[in-house]
Amino acid sequence: MARKSFSKRLTWHIIVIVSVIFITMLFFVSWTSTLLTETEATRSAQYMLHGTISDIEQPLTELEVQTKTIGIHVLMQIDNTDNLDKISNSVVLSSALINGCSIIIPDKEGKEEYIIYNYRDENDSIVTRRQRNANMMEAEWLQNIVKKKSPSWTPPYYAVHRGGTKAPRVTTYGLPVFDADSNVVAIVASDLSVKWIEEKVASIRPYPNALTSISCSEDVILGIDDSLMLAQIKKAFAENKELQELGDDMRQGKDSIRRRIGRGRNMAFVVYGPIHNGWMMSISCLYRDVMRQTNIMNLFLIFLGLVGTSLSFLACRRTIKKMTRPITELSDAALNLAKGNFDAQMPEINSQDEMKDLRDSFVYMQNSIVDYIEELKNTTRTNERMESELNVARNIQMGMLRSDFPDHLHAFLSPAREVGGDLYDFFVNDKKLYFSIGDVSGKGVPASLMMAITRAALRFVASLNIPMDKTLERINRSVTDSNSNNMFVTLFVGRIDLETGHMEFCNAGHNPIIIIPPDGKPYFLHAKANIAVGLFEDFVFQDESIDLVPGTRIVAYTDGVTEAEKEDKTLFGNERLLAWADDPRTKNTETSDKDVVESLYSAVKTFTNGNTQNDDITILSLTI
Repeated sequence: MARKSFSKRLTWHIIVIVSVIFITMLFFVSWTSTLLTETEATRSAQYMLHGTISDIEQPLTELEVQTKTIGIHVLMQIDNTDNLDKISNSVVLSSALINGCSIIIPDKEGKEEYIIYNYRDENDSIVTRRQRNANMMEAEWLQNIVKKKSPSWTPPYYAVHRGGTKAPRVTTYGLPVFDADSNVVAIVASDLSVKWIEEKVASIRPYPNALTSISCSEDVILGIDDSLMLAQIKKAFAENKELQELGDDMRQGKDSIRRRIGRGRNMAFVVYGPIHNGWMMSISCLYRDVMRQTNIMNLFLIFLGLVGTSLSFLACRRTIKKMTRPITELSDAALNLAKGNFDAQMPEINSQDEMKDLRDSFVYMQNSIVDYIEELKNTTRTNERMESELNVARNIQMGMLRSDFPDHLHAFLSPAREVGGDLYDFFVNDKKLYFSIGDVSGKGVPASLMMAITRAALRFVASLNIPMDKTLERINRSVTDSNSNNMFVTLFVGRIDLETGHMEFCNAGHNPIIIIPPDGKPYFLHAKANIAVGLFEDFVFQDESIDLVPGTRIVAYTDGVTEAEKEDKTLFGNERLLAWADDPRTKNTETSDKDVVESLYSAVKTFTNGNTQNDDITILSLTI
């Protein structure tokens, strides 16, 4: 693998940290500037919207007031057509924005419908038109005025004057005139030119692609004269849920803002508000227009960041490489040291800083290693001698244990250290099988010596063919006499008559053995309470007996089996041991005792899953 330079890695780490900080700051600046730009853009659009609405509403209000004023005069001169004509004419003359004024007298009580209409022609001259039975009252907007008995505005439309000439686009304010009985006796309709409104709307363009419009009805939108564009807008409103919600708000006359409508390049915000005559004005701006300058600024910041990062990299690389050169030299010297060249020359460092302290530490380490290696050589020679002696002791100890197992018996001992304190023994005398298993307190050499003493005493006393309780009492006195270190031994001794299956036994504080009948459930053989051997010289032990049927299997063990633990300190325990004993293969009399012993040892090792063995393990299995 190619060697990586520390200075280069340090430089890259610094650059990465600086880049992360820069990117974070850039993101924050971009997010903040975007938020501020959006807020400022919407606020500016709202100011434009409300200012324009105010400019539009002023002439509308003036016309409404003037129309209501002349409505009083119309009521007073209802039967004088000449005076009505003068009233109509005065309205048109009052403002250049008023394109016409009509006074409509509906037919009533045998009188014919009569209309007086003064309007401006294409030459800006006032033309008077009087007509009977013009059927004006058939117009829907006039019928609504009569029906609701309230004034209203019409959407903008192109009126047709005498001779078929097309008049300018106007909107009409209709006011009903009531008599004393609240009956509509006349309608005053004033036409207001919307050309100035269209020019006003066209002038409101905060951004190149901004769209300003006034929605007067479903089919009339000032500011959008292109029928194709109008059709596309209607289609978009029909298909887009966000636009439908926007349309609902506008129809309800709400004054609000809708942000982030649409997707991608067509994402926009819309500010909208009502005009008091029922129209709705809106200004929509594309975010790409609003954010154009902000995006340019962000790109410029990114460019500056890249340039700054590149210059920082070069400067950091040069500076760090110079400052870390002593580390490289120390690294080479340490590598020589690691290869066994303990006489390698350390570089000279004159700076009075951490680099010199590091160099001095390497020199101290070099000298310490030389001294340690010499000491280690001496220690290794001593350990090798001790290990050799322990191996001899292990071989002697294992040689003391019988390994010439008959077909119906097998045993196994695994010490936790080089030598251990567990023991087992067996022999046949006069058609009786003597067997024993024990566990000396402690581990290592002291336990192995106590084990040797106990086994020798056990072999001698058992050969005397005396009762089991007397056997343990003699062994106890013998062990107690030789026990200067206050150690003790748990023992289980048994004697089985091979002809009758009668077993005498005595348990001196040892784990209960397992009885596995050929046709039954295995169980622990719980014995009378006796203390361990080696504690009290005069203790009186109690023996017991049991009759076993042919095919019965006995499994004896030390606490290294039940107290074997996993890494999480969970013990193998009696329940798992009894469950193993209840396994069909263990209970099968065809299974050899060797296989039974190996099976239990394998179960313990599988349970511990490689965890260090902390106690000697001894297992003995025999079948009657």
